[in-house]
Amino acid sequence: MFPVGEHAARFYPRPDITYIPISDAPPVQWAPIWLENNKADLVRAFVACAGEATMN
Repeated sequence: MFPVGEHAARFYPRPDITYIPISDAPPVQWAPIWLENNKADLVRAFVACAGEATMN
């Protein structure tokens, strides 16, 4: 058993895996993470854009 978000059944269907909803669990929350020493401008631009998109 390995808990995954509800989206897993939709995006990763597999005939050898059965997804069983956990109805009394809180929703899964996602956030981007990266290593502190990763200075990639592309990563930081994506995070900034995603943050702006969620503020609207």
